[in-house]
Amino acid sequence: MMRTTDALVALLERTGIETVFGFPCEQMDPYYASIGSSSLRHVLGRSEASAALMADGYARASGRATVVDGVSGPGAAYIGVGLAEASGASSPVVALTGGNERDTRGNGVIQDGDNEAILDPFTTATFDAETPNRAVEALEHALRESTAGVPSPTHVNLPEDVLREETDRTPREDIDAAYPTSRPPADHDDVRAVAELLDEAERPVVVAGEGVVRADATAELAEFAESADVPVVTSMNGKGAVVETEPYALGVVGRWGFCQVANDALANADLVFGFGTRFGELTSVGWSLVPEDVPLVHVDRDPAWLGRNYEPAVALRADLKPTLAALADRANEVDDRAARIESLAADRADWRKGFADDLTSDDTPVKPQRVVGELNERLPSESVLVSATSFPGFFSGAFYETERTGTSYLQARGSDGINVALPQALGVQAALPETPVVVISGDGGIGYHIADLETAVREELPVTVIVTNNDSLGSSKMSQAGSYNVDVSTDFSPEVDYAQVARGFGCDGERIEAPERVGPAIAEALDSGRPTLLDIAVDPFAAPPLLV
Repeated sequence: MMRTTDALVALLERTGIETVFGFPCEQMDPYYASIGSSSLRHVLGRSEASAALMADGYARASGRATVVDGVSGPGAAYIGVGLAEASGASSPVVALTGGNERDTRGNGVIQDGDNEAILDPFTTATFDAETPNRAVEALEHALRESTAGVPSPTHVNLPEDVLREETDRTPREDIDAAYPTSRPPADHDDVRAVAELLDEAERPVVVAGEGVVRADATAELAEFAESADVPVVTSMNGKGAVVETEPYALGVVGRWGFCQVANDALANADLVFGFGTRFGELTSVGWSLVPEDVPLVHVDRDPAWLGRNYEPAVALRADLKPTLAALADRANEVDDRAARIESLAADRADWRKGFADDLTSDDTPVKPQRVVGELNERLPSESVLVSATSFPGFFSGAFYETERTGTSYLQARGSDGINVALPQALGVQAALPETPVVVISGDGGIGYHIADLETAVREELPVTVIVTNNDSLGSSKMSQAGSYNVDVSTDFSPEVDYAQVARGFGCDGERIEAPERVGPAIAEALDSGRPTLLDIAVDPFAAPPLLV
């Protein structure tokens, strides 16, 4: 016999999990006691929501599922706020909630809640462990469910009286937190059908989503694009599917933060490949950008999204890595398509030149484009840029170029929450301690979890946080003014000094108003090895590429 919590923690260790996140509660004290005598690192977030977002960032950067824990009732509700992003982005986060003792539930006990019901909307499976043996079994099932097939969040509720008991169940040895756990290839006949469509196409285009990165299929995508002379456009979180400085890489496609050349190429395509993308509203400009009268090939592991928004000529429910390898093997170079790649690359270079004055502008207040231009110049190629959504995401999506494939850029497109960037970046930094991790957020987004600057200091996570500060909710302000000629509740106090706030939490911090200081400050922050916040006063009227 062994303590139930010792068995649970031993299972996590056995799967290869090294770091977990959470916000301790009395209900789970036995679990924390077992963690205290284990090899696991427990990272305390400043809320259950931020801890869940850290776990999401960790899982996406490490390629392994991880855990977030918290108290029953309100803790579960906050975990749900964090899991909204993991759920929308297919990220394998396992939530553990401490449940009240079984014989006191529903009797007015403190922090009571139906944790399964609270987290059900954000998880593919939820378990309520009623015995010690079932607790171990439930965590095994949750880990398998999170990593098998399409990665996803799961949940296990652990009543306090169950955690205090002992179990004779030995944790299974065949469970691994790494994902994907299997790689089903595409059917040979389907690959042949796709190859035949490609042979007839003159203007094919690949739309690559985050699924390419998740499947570690970036090398195979590059081989396919080069072998078949097919240009690649990406969704916002598909950045990292290709090296964006390659001739065939046309940039982000869609409604916000896009490259016009990417949009035009997709609109004029005579064959569309969708690899690991859902063809959502943002990417497809409200489902208007992908031509309806051309064949579409859609490859994805997720049957719920395969062919959901567009009817494909060929739908392949398969893993992208072997599928792209098979397509690359069958691809043939076509001289006309090779010339088209050269022409599109020149068009994209001309498009970027049209923004060169903004990307290098010496205007004050600082243009947000100048900030992104400096990030392109100053960030090492191995860096990860974690961007908030809204204006920071539109500017970085359009103008920041990833110089390597893999997890090199993240934006909360799973939920579209402006609150995700800082805690998500802390999770990325915990997973990749030797990698430079940079956050770019507006002053609206940074306010949600600003207390986690203290987490960065305490846990020695040397993230560089850039706040593009326009003293407002810039996107909402523009939307209200453009749609209804009003401006309601979009302004913040201009007296807030986020650099001073950061210093109060123990970070380095600097307020920046001069454009020539932006680049050197970023370089110094990266070299410092300390969590640093740069509060940059930016032009409130600057607008990124967007379609209304």
